[in-house]
Amino acid sequence: MTRRWSLRTRFVATALACLLPLLGVVLYVLDQSLEHSRDQLVDAEVAVGDVVARGLAGTLKDNQDVLEALAATDEIRSLDPAQSTQILTQYLLARPSVYGLFVVDATGSSVATAGVGPEAVRSDLQPALERAIGLGEPGVSGRLTVPEGEASDVIAIAVPVRARGEDIGAQATGADGQPVGGNGQAVGAVGALLSVERLESTFFPFARGETSIAVVTEGQVIASRPADREGDSLTARLAEPISLAVAGDAGQFSYEETDGAERLAVYAPVEFPGAKWAVLVSNPSPTTYGPNRSLLQNGLAALAAAVVVTLLLSVILGEVTARPLRRLTVQAAALARGDFTQRIEPAGGGEIRSLSAAFRQMEDRLADQVQDLEAARAEREIQAVELRDLHRRTVRLQEDERRRIAAEIHDAVSPLITGALYQARALQMANGSAGTAAREEGLGAVGDLLERATKELHGVIFDLRPPDLDDLGVVAAIERYVQGVQRTGLTCRLEVIGEPPSLPPEARVGIYRIVQEALHNVVRHASADEAVVRLETLDRPETGERLLRVAIRDNGTGFDPERAIRPTSLGLLSMRERAAAIGASFRIVAQPGGGTAVVIERPVTQPSASDLALDAQPAPAPSSRPAEAMDGRGALAGLPAPELAGA
Repeated sequence: MTRRWSLRTRFVATALACLLPLLGVVLYVLDQSLEHSRDQLVDAEVAVGDVVARGLAGTLKDNQDVLEALAATDEIRSLDPAQSTQILTQYLLARPSVYGLFVVDATGSSVATAGVGPEAVRSDLQPALERAIGLGEPGVSGRLTVPEGEASDVIAIAVPVRARGEDIGAQATGADGQPVGGNGQAVGAVGALLSVERLESTFFPFARGETSIAVVTEGQVIASRPADREGDSLTARLAEPISLAVAGDAGQFSYEETDGAERLAVYAPVEFPGAKWAVLVSNPSPTTYGPNRSLLQNGLAALAAAVVVTLLLSVILGEVTARPLRRLTVQAAALARGDFTQRIEPAGGGEIRSLSAAFRQMEDRLADQVQDLEAARAEREIQAVELRDLHRRTVRLQEDERRRIAAEIHDAVSPLITGALYQARALQMANGSAGTAAREEGLGAVGDLLERATKELHGVIFDLRPPDLDDLGVVAAIERYVQGVQRTGLTCRLEVIGEPPSLPPEARVGIYRIVQEALHNVVRHASADEAVVRLETLDRPETGERLLRVAIRDNGTGFDPERAIRPTSLGLLSMRERAAAIGASFRIVAQPGGGTAVVIERPVTQPSASDLALDAQPAPAPSSRPAEAMDGRGALAGLPAPELAGA
């Protein structure tokens, strides 16, 4: 069986579905911001690297120009130690960034020195001297370590010293426009030792915070700020980009420091003849830069907190929403079981409150319906008991009626027929011996007996089914029955007010039997000496219908209808059932000592053609004596007229 999601789970799922696009947008914006920061950082590094590379190239060019001017003097060309020393000393005083000046001959031997001499860095200086003396081009060394106590580390620049009297203008020039000495043309070299510390302080003003600037050559860091960041291991790990840089290319790359932090770097060559230098500018990537990393971590933490808070709020909102629904579900389940003890109270807000209010109304209506059903069931049970009693009474009445009919036939009809039979046999046995007068008298007696037997049979038949009911209509049948009741000593009459309506057969039988039962009760139980049967047709303006009202009143002892109408009152029950069967209302107006009135009312419907044919027979003329004139007895006069007139 598939488990359905609860409302709280649906709220959480909906919140997640709403958060996912938002998280995607936030992460996309964050990624684009980091990418934009990387681009900005690289652009700034390119600008810094270009400035530093140009500054270094300019410084080297300035010092080259000074050295070439110095190499062009006669004192240096003469390679005279005294003169060379004197002029070197003068130049050294004018260049505070220079630690030492020196002149060497073609073999590399020192001729003159001012400040720090080349002997301290001879082995590292040799490549620059060989380029100046052998190729006749400026030579630049890498970083040279000076013995402790003499000066800071230096770099050396050397230019060739050409022989005195040479026609410099006639010499060939290189790609940079400088004269090319060639072998045999340089008689020595003049060089300068430049302070690395001065270079760093002059050309690395941008190396602040996390920005790192390094001047490197293959296998060596010439200068860097911050000083000695990772040492020479940097050149070992970045050999490829450094090779590209010193070869004259520019570009960018990323690398990891020893602690695993990513750095973005650009490299730019230092464009100076003989100087295979490159400038490296690097910064932490935006994701590893301290402030950026803290901001990113704080932002992600805030985003995660927002997601958690959103989900928590969705859980709380789902619970707040689901709680009244769960309670409503429990109450509805109890209501479905027929348990009305758990009353549904409006709860929650908005649609949920409206739903609970609708359930409350449904519960009230259902409770009323259940009550009505219980009452109807109880009523049906009572009616079933009454119907069983009525059936027993009907069976008993049928047997009583059969016994009565048998007794009447036996007591009244049978003796007459027997007497007629005896008279006929006596005439037969006389066989003409009797005289004519005697025979006529005997035949007359037989005829009289047969006529009386016929009348008795007609009476029995009329009691079973009055022929007038089908032949002449209900009014004639009631009139005939009223005349029969008068023979019992009860003064009884029929009053017809207005034109009697046409009735279907079942309505005629029902009205007749009710009147018959009511008058039978008057004779047997009412102790009355006067009764009136009244038929009248009424118009109801408020409903626009016509009613047939039949009232049977007597001036007897009366009774209490509330106490008399019980399951054992089978006469009243049979009248009520007959009235219900023909669509008529039934009521009893009675009071102890004040007489009784039985009233039935039935709407007059359009009769069929057969009903019209049956009711076309003339009815007896209505009595001219109204019911209200029956004041000879207090019982009839004392019945409240509005009870009957306004029914």
